[in-house]
Amino acid sequence: MGDTLSISSLQKGTVPKVLFLTTEPPENIKAEWPFYQNWFLPELIRERGAVVELRCWRDLDLDPASVSTYNSITFLWCNEYHQYPKEFPELLRNVLVPAQRLNPKLHIFNDPMVILWNTDKHYLLELAKAGYRVPRSKFVDIGQYTHASLRSMIEDFSVSKPLVLKPAISGSARNTHLIKNPRALTSNDLAFLDRILTEGTNGDLILQQYEEGISSGEYSLIFVNGKHTHTILKTPQAGEYRCQGEYGGSTEEIAAVDVPRCAGDAAQQIWKFLESKVKKLESETKTGTGRGLVYARIDGIIKDDAFILMEIEAIEPHLWLEAKTGGGALEQLCKIFIPNRA
Repeated sequence: MGDTLSISSLQKGTVPKVLFLTTEPPENIKAEWPFYQNWFLPELIRERGAVVELRCWRDLDLDPASVSTYNSITFLWCNEYHQYPKEFPELLRNVLVPAQRLNPKLHIFNDPMVILWNTDKHYLLELAKAGYRVPRSKFVDIGQYTHASLRSMIEDFSVSKPLVLKPAISGSARNTHLIKNPRALTSNDLAFLDRILTEGTNGDLILQQYEEGISSGEYSLIFVNGKHTHTILKTPQAGEYRCQGEYGGSTEEIAAVDVPRCAGDAAQQIWKFLESKVKKLESETKTGTGRGLVYARIDGIIKDDAFILMEIEAIEPHLWLEAKTGGGALEQLCKIFIPNRA
C-alpha cells in the first residue's frame, strides 16, 4: 500500500512517507472504536498529504533496509505488542535501530530505546528512586515460587490490606487480579495463583499495594511535543478496580482549569524525566531517531493531595485524539508527521 520513494526524494521532504507498525496484519484490524484506539490517525495523515503504509511488525520482510526508506515510523497502532514479549524487543534492537543507522534522517517515535524501557513496568522502581510517588511494589520471578511460598510472600507483603497482582509486561489490565484479604484467599484468588504458577507471566509478577483512590478515578494526562494538551478522567464502575471500558469504566474530559494542580505539576516533571531518559539512552547506545520523545500518557490518582503515578504509556497509548479537547494534540502530531505542511 502506498508509493515507493527513493531516499533522495525523502530527504528533500517532497512527500512524507509514514509507516504505522501494527501487531496484527492490517487487513485483520477493525479500525473503529472501541476495537482500536487512535483509529482514525493513519487516514487523517493520508488526507493531509502523506503516503501512509500499515505493516505488521511481525512480517519477516520487515528488515532494516526496507524500514530505512520511510520518513517517519510510529508505534501508535501497535496494539497488543505485549503478547510478544520476546519478539517485540528484537524488532527494536535488530530492525529499527539498524534502520536508523542506515538513514539518519529517519524519525522513529517514540525512540526505540525508550519504547524498550517502557515495555516493562520495572520503570516504576526507577521513578520511585527519582522521588516520584508510585504504589508500593515488589517484583518477583514467578518461576522461583511454589504455591505455598507465593501465598506466604503475598501475606508478608500486604498483611491484611488489599493488593493487586499483575505481570510486569502487559496492558489494558490483562491478567490483573485484586486480592482483597491476603489472609483469607478466596477460591478465585487461589485459582489465579494456580494459573500464573502453571502458565507463568510475561516478565516478573508485580505485587502492588491497592490504591483505594482509584475508585474516584484515574487521571490520564496526555503530552505531545512537550505540551500537556488535554486530560481524561477514567472511573471504574462501582465494585470494580479496573477503569478500562471493557470492565465497565467510564471516561470524561477534564477542563484544564479543573485538573488538580498536583497532577499537572507532577506529570510535567515526569515528562521532563522522560526527556532526560531519552537523551541518556541515546547517549549510551550512540543512536538517535531525530524526534526522541513525541508523545506520552501519564496516568495517576490523587491521594492526600498528591499525585500517585500508576503508569506511563509511551508506546501505543490511547491519546484520546477524538476528544473535544484533543485537537491541540492532533495538530501537534500532524506537524510531526508532515513537517512541511503549510
